[in-house]
Amino acid sequence: MNKIFFGKKKLEYYSGLLIRADKGLHDQIAEVIQLKAEKGAKVLDMGAGQGALSARLYDQGYVVTAVDMNDGDYGLSGREIKFEHVNFDDEKDLESFISQHESQFDVVCGVEVIEHVENPWAYVRGLKKLAKPGGLVLITTPNTTSWLSRLTFLRQGQFLCFKQENLSYGHINPIACFELELIMNRSGLKDIEIFSAGTLPPLYFTSVKMIILSFMALILRPFQSGILNGWCVIAIGRKKSDP
Repeated sequence: MNKIFFGKKKLEYYSGLLIRADKGLHDQIAEVIQLKAEKGAKVLDMGAGQGALSARLYDQGYVVTAVDMNDGDYGLSGREIKFEHVNFDDEKDLESFISQHESQFDVVCGVEVIEHVENPWAYVRGLKKLAKPGGLVLITTPNTTSWLSRLTFLRQGQFLCFKQENLSYGHINPIACFELELIMNRSGLKDIEIFSAGTLPPLYFTSVKMIILSFMALILRPFQSGILNGWCVIAIGRKKSDP
């Protein structure tokens, strides 16, 4: 297992493309999509980065469109994947893209993006509009309720992945599971499920500090509820079908 310690981890790649997500998260996302959508379905990767997830889904038989704010970072070639540049924080730019592609996709993915945007409510509503009636919306974000994040907040007053050094990386919006469910529900999605993802193990024994924190976690666990494990969470919901 790659060592992960307070946000530092070994870089991973898919087909030479940097995976900007926790270890194993893209594999879990692909498994969810395989369960929820047939091969040949149209998938939108709304925040594609270099295109690692887009390439993975394309290789598994999906028709993929990739979108990102930074077109200079996008690295896909040799695959029939359409790319479009959209600034998620530019209201007019985002609305223009949505109006041109409304209700076109069977699956709309927002993977490790919502914590970066200035208006998470508008972002989720946009994802919902882009999905076909009955289509799937899939969102991932760092798990602010994990046992490690809770202890980090107890010690430092900051959530894991949202400490001062993470702000320059763009983590500006810690979204708790209950808030994400609320946003999705009020955006008109149904059948919402939220579950742990990523590789945060039940305990860490990588240093003396982590041994102490791990024992604290064991003591506190009987008194805690919610999604305690998982570096991230995956949230899925369906757009309501037309009457």
